[in-house]
Amino acid sequence: MARTRSHTSAPLRLRLAWVIAVGGCVACVVTPPSHAAFHHASTLSVDDESLTDRPISEIVFIGLHRINEQEIRNNTRVAIGQPFEAGSIKNDVSTLYRLGHFDSVTADAELLGDGTVRVRYVVVEQAIVQDIQVVGNKIVSDQELRSLIGLYPGGPRDDFLLERAIAKIKGLYRSKGNYLVEVKVDESRLEETGILIFRIVEGPRVRIREVIFSGNDAFTTNQLGAQIKTKPWVFVFSMGNLDEDQLIDDVAALDKFYKDRGFIDVRVDKRVEISPTGQEAKVVFVISEGRQYRLRSIAVESHDGVARDRPRVMHAEQLLGLMIIRPGDAFTQDKVMASTKSVEEAYQTMGYIDARVDPTWIRIGESPEVDMIVTVREAAPVTTGIVRIQGNSITRDNVIRRKLRLQPGRPLDGHEIDLAKTRLEASQLFGEVRITPQSPDPANPDAPRDVLVEVKERNTGSLNFGVGVGSDSGFFGQISLNQNNFDIADTPQTFSEFISGRAFRGAGQQFSIALSPGIDVSTYSVSFAEPNILETDYGLGTNAFYRNRVYTAFTEERIAGVFGLSRAFGDMWSGAVRMSLQGVTLTNFASNTPIEVYNDRGPAFINSFTLAFTRTNFDNMMRPTRGSRFEGELAYFGGMGGPYQFPLATASYTNFFPLSEDFFGRKSVLKTNISAGYIFNNSAPVSERFYLGGRSLRGFLFRAISPLSGMEIGADPPTPSSLTPTVNEQGEPNGQPIGGNWRFFAGAQYEIPLFDKFISIVAFTDSGTVTQNLSMSPYRVSVGTGLRIYIPQLGQAPLAFDFAVPVVKYATDQTQTFSFTAELPF
Repeated sequence: MARTRSHTSAPLRLRLAWVIAVGGCVACVVTPPSHAAFHHASTLSVDDESLTDRPISEIVFIGLHRINEQEIRNNTRVAIGQPFEAGSIKNDVSTLYRLGHFDSVTADAELLGDGTVRVRYVVVEQAIVQDIQVVGNKIVSDQELRSLIGLYPGGPRDDFLLERAIAKIKGLYRSKGNYLVEVKVDESRLEETGILIFRIVEGPRVRIREVIFSGNDAFTTNQLGAQIKTKPWVFVFSMGNLDEDQLIDDVAALDKFYKDRGFIDVRVDKRVEISPTGQEAKVVFVISEGRQYRLRSIAVESHDGVARDRPRVMHAEQLLGLMIIRPGDAFTQDKVMASTKSVEEAYQTMGYIDARVDPTWIRIGESPEVDMIVTVREAAPVTTGIVRIQGNSITRDNVIRRKLRLQPGRPLDGHEIDLAKTRLEASQLFGEVRITPQSPDPANPDAPRDVLVEVKERNTGSLNFGVGVGSDSGFFGQISLNQNNFDIADTPQTFSEFISGRAFRGAGQQFSIALSPGIDVSTYSVSFAEPNILETDYGLGTNAFYRNRVYTAFTEERIAGVFGLSRAFGDMWSGAVRMSLQGVTLTNFASNTPIEVYNDRGPAFINSFTLAFTRTNFDNMMRPTRGSRFEGELAYFGGMGGPYQFPLATASYTNFFPLSEDFFGRKSVLKTNISAGYIFNNSAPVSERFYLGGRSLRGFLFRAISPLSGMEIGADPPTPSSLTPTVNEQGEPNGQPIGGNWRFFAGAQYEIPLFDKFISIVAFTDSGTVTQNLSMSPYRVSVGTGLRIYIPQLGQAPLAFDFAVPVVKYATDQTQTFSFTAELPF
């Protein structure tokens, strides 16, 4: 007769087994005939006090068939010769059960005639799983389900793995929207035949149609909706799957959101309402907000509980001045954490890296107020010892030390450690960076502390292929070879070393070769940069390129070489001096080419000396959400001769403001930009003048914002009779753009995350003008909206698609509603 058993969890069966053992019901244990000789001794419970401290003379295992006895002995602690102790035997029973080989494990003891004890472990081995089958599954394949089951044919039954497999299968189905899925194990078939069958009732796919918040007065539905991941179904953008685990996480997220904002008494729960068809659901988050608490007072004390009435490193008044939160403010956790961080950073900057600041709070009676107590542990100042670097098998130590700025013998600046980690990560040379001050020496706690810098190098070289298209640049291909950890002095010793990529690496230099043939724009360039010449703060950069640019009425060919020296002044300011040598030729003139373009056809030798300076404090250089950037240039063209001599000045200021941030860190950011440029005489050729339009001022045609030529050529080469004046209906010049000496631009763009961090929408306004003289008239203004798609595999730059409409324009302006840029690597 087959034994019938319920699907009892492992811990429960373990407890039942101990009830049997402790109660002394050893008669229910069937003793094999081979152990019949044991019955002359008295059998006792392991908890019998008369056995305590008696020597153990024998240990036997009853019920072993498949399992090797030596394996079991290796997992028990009780040994022959030891004094009997009930606790040790119970621990062995627990250990044996956790092996997963046994359905039950019990233990008892026999008091022998010589006063010693024989310990018996009685086990029932798990059934062997002969085969594993799943039935009822249509949405998920057998192979995918089998990958979630930790059991295997030929192995023993393991109830823990069974329960985990059921949970994983349910989780997989719920992630696909089958919220009502049921998964059961056919226990009878497993007992009778050894075949493990998972019976699955998939149920209908449940989509969330509505998410509701009930009881929220302090925050809007949109504000709370940004804190949770459970979303209603939206075609393409949201699957709307109903996941019980996610609902629990969302309840916790809402609870934290409220408590972080001073609602200490908040209570949050959820309710799921399934439609009669079982295919749609409404999720209701029920919120009891309670009152928002405010901070009444702040007290500062030492970690030993003594009030800070005497100055130590900092006065209590200084500490309070560093805090962000103030008495009377809402008791929000973000301000409390910011205050704690501010105080700790102040200590760490002075070398007190072990300083800790712990805030606690106390309610004040029945009023919605709290008092905050800030406990400060100052510890002792720490001096920097040896800075050790590990993990850099390719990159030179000096490349890493440039970013550290930790000097042995100087105070160990804890804040500088965080900044150094940020600088090393921003170099893009390492995938992982850890900087760890070592623990103090117990024998000499005041000794300098060594600092361990651990880096994990990343692949800094790449060979890229791709295509790009833009409303300004047309269609083009891309082939580039880049090495961001180049070493021009690391020449290969063998050809295999060169092929394997072990040469020309490790000095932190940048080298790039880029080939970009296109229909409208073709560019071919080689560049090299050394950020620290001879281990100084000065950097060297060189670039040589050839560019062919097809415009509407002519083609520009430009070959150039640029040489520059730069220097960083701290973390924000940098300066550079550049020399540029260019050869510019204009060809392929059309009948409507402006005469000014033809007159500057060249070939022309254009040279310049430029002084540039930049200040940047972006929080993220690739995708900033906060901070500003100021750029200024003063250049003089023609210092080494040539047909053109003129000075030029440009300046731009860009600012990013995070206006809101949801619980998952997605920020809505306002970007503002103002830029201007001026050429101080009228001798600049059309190729070096200013233009706006296209992506630089959306809503207008590329380079259309510019003074226009009043005369066009009718043939090539032109003759006096072939020069044609062009006017509009009002008799004003209506020719082609020829560039201006003065450029001004002002714009603002607001970017809102739409789907995770990958898709955003933008609303913007662009404005500006280009004129021959310092004038703001005629001034253009456009407004529009657009889409940004961030795909990490395609690089940092997003795919950008914008629609813009001019709201202030000039009579001769050419408009363009849609503009875009997209680069797609293979």
